[in-house]
Amino acid sequence: MKISSIKYMLLAIVAVVAGCTDEKVEQIIVQQPNSFRLAVDGDDAFTLDVPAGGKIGINGSEIPVLANGLVSLYEVPAVEYYSIYYSSSLQLQDGKIEFEMPQEQVCEGGRVDASSCPYFALTDNENLDGVKLKAALGALKLTVPANADFGSVSSVTLESETDKLAGVLQIDLPSGEVSVKENASQMVKLKGAIDITENRDVLVALPAQTFTGRLNVTLITAKGRGTCSVDLTGKSIEQGNPLAVTLDNIDWKMETHYYGTANSIIVAPGTTSVTVDCAPYSTTSLRYAYENLPGDESLLARSAKLLWNDVSSSYVSGVQLSTDHKSFTVTLGGEQGNAVIAIYDKEDPMAEDANILWSFHIWVTDVNEQALGTNWVGNSYMVLDRNLGAVSATPGDWRSIGMLYQWGRKDPFVSGNAVASNTQATMYSESGVVKMQIASGGEKEGTVAWATAHPDTYIKYSRSKSNNQTQPFYWSYDWLYYGNDALWGNPEGYDYPAASTLSKSVYDPCPEGYMVAPFDVWRNANASSSDIEGSVFSTSPDGWDATLKGFSATWNGKALWYPVGGLLNRKNGNLQEVDKTGYYWSSTPMSANSANTGYMIVNSGITLNKGNSRGNAYTVRCVKMQ
Repeated sequence: MKISSIKYMLLAIVAVVAGCTDEKVEQIIVQQPNSFRLAVDGDDAFTLDVPAGGKIGINGSEIPVLANGLVSLYEVPAVEYYSIYYSSSLQLQDGKIEFEMPQEQVCEGGRVDASSCPYFALTDNENLDGVKLKAALGALKLTVPANADFGSVSSVTLESETDKLAGVLQIDLPSGEVSVKENASQMVKLKGAIDITENRDVLVALPAQTFTGRLNVTLITAKGRGTCSVDLTGKSIEQGNPLAVTLDNIDWKMETHYYGTANSIIVAPGTTSVTVDCAPYSTTSLRYAYENLPGDESLLARSAKLLWNDVSSSYVSGVQLSTDHKSFTVTLGGEQGNAVIAIYDKEDPMAEDANILWSFHIWVTDVNEQALGTNWVGNSYMVLDRNLGAVSATPGDWRSIGMLYQWGRKDPFVSGNAVASNTQATMYSESGVVKMQIASGGEKEGTVAWATAHPDTYIKYSRSKSNNQTQPFYWSYDWLYYGNDALWGNPEGYDYPAASTLSKSVYDPCPEGYMVAPFDVWRNANASSSDIEGSVFSTSPDGWDATLKGFSATWNGKALWYPVGGLLNRKNGNLQEVDKTGYYWSSTPMSANSANTGYMIVNSGITLNKGNSRGNAYTVRCVKMQ
C-alpha cells in the first residue's frame, strides 16, 4: 500500500442563519506543502544561513534543516497556523516568545550575529511555502575608518545613558510586535578579529527604537583603544534593517599597562637585599617604549612571592611588598644565580583567585661591557660579556649558558644543567623543586595578557599556518595567536635602523639600560657576507670548541665567549641541541610580514641573518641602549 506524503487540513465553517434552525456546514480541504526554503524579509545584513543539520522551531518542535536552507514538513502535523522561529531553542508559549539578548555578540562580517537575533513568522498553509521570517531586531552598521597603525580591533563596545541596547525581548507572533522588558542593558559589545587597515563596516544587532541620546563607542586593539561619541538623537532603527553610522573623529590612543622600570634587575654577588620598583605605569607608544606614565592606583600590587630560582630552596629567604605597594624587597643568600619574583592582585598570593600582575627576573652576577666597534651599517654597539641569565663568562662553565626566551616574551626559562646536557637545570621554590609548566597555544593562551599572567609557563605554538594578507596577521609556529612584531621594540629592525633611534620595549627581558640585540649587532664592516667573514668572530675563524661547546674570539682587544644553549622546541617545549648549537635572538622580524624572527647561529661556524619560529625559546644577549 502506498502512503502519500501529502497532508491536508480540514476546516469546517458553520453558518447559522438568524431565525432558522438549520445549520449550513461547508468543508474546505487545505493542502500542507511538503517543504519550504528559509528566507528572511529584510536587508541582506539579516540573511539567515542555517547549515544542514541545524534546526528551526515550528509550533514548539525542533525541525532539522536540510541542504541549502530547505525545511521538510514531513514530520510537522498539518494545522491551521504555523509559528516558525530561529533559534530552535526558543520557548513558544501562548503565541509569545521570550529571548534574552546577549550583551556580547560575535562579528560576522557583513551580517548580524544570528545567535544574537531571533527570527520569527506566523503563517497558514496557503502561505507556508513562501513564508519569510522577520528579524526581531534591527542593527547599527558602524563604519570604522582605516587605521593601519592599530591594524585590527578585537572588540567594539557601545554604551548609552538613555537607550536600551540589550535585554529580554518579548515577541508576540500574532501581532509581530517586539518589546524590551524591564531591566534592559545600556551596553552591548561586539567581539571578533576586525581588520581596519581599510575602511570596515561592522554590524551590531540592537532593539528597534528611536534613539534619545548619544552612543559612546570604545574600540579595543592589541595596541590600545579608540573612543568616540555619536549623537543618534531622533534617528531610528527598524526591525530587519541597519542604521548606517560612520565613526568619525575616533580618538585613538596606545595604552599598555606595565609594572616597574625593567623586567630584569642586575644584583652584585654578595648582596643580601635588593628593592625592586613594581609600581604600575603605562605607555602610549606603538612600540611599547618605556614612558613610565603613572598608572591607576587600583592596579597596585597586593602581594609578592618567589616563583622559582636556580640555586636552592633557601636562596630567597623572603619577599616583602612595601606599604605603598610600589616596590618589593627580596632577601637573598648572596650567591650568584637567578630568581623570578611575581606580584599579585590579592593579599594572599596563594589564594585560589589570586592572579599574577607582572614578574621580575633577579639576576645576581657580575657583568662587563664589550665594545664591538662600527659595523657596515654604521652602528656601534656595547654588548654584555655574557648571556642574559648567565652568571659566568668562562668558556666551559655551564653557568655561562644563561636563560632561554620565547621571542617577544619577557620571562626566562632554564637551559641545560651542564655543558652539552639536554636536561633542564633544576628550579626551586621556597618549598622544594618545581618544574617548568607547558601549555598549548590558542586563542586564550596565545596572548600577551595570558603569557604575562603565567611567566613560568612555556606556550607551545598557536597555529601551524600564517596569514599575512589581512589584519589581524598571524604567524606559523608563533606562541601568539595573533602576531605582534613590536613586542621587543624593533618591528622594522630588518632595515637596520640607526641604533640611536631604537627604544626599549616594556616586554624586553634585559636589565635597565640594556635591550635585546638588534639584527646587526654581530656584524663587522664586511657587508657582503652573512657567515663568519661578515661577523665580529672573523678574526678567530677557528674559535669553535667542540669540547667546551661554544665559540671564542678576540675582537677589539676583548675576549668573546658565546656558548651553546640549545632551544626549547616550539611544538612540545622540550630542551634540545644543548650539545651542538646556540641560537641568539635579535629583536626584529626577518622582514616585513614575516613569520620568522632573526637570530644568529653559533656552532662550528657562525651564521648571521637567520630566521625561525617565534615559538622556540632561544638565548638572549643584551646590548647597551644609546
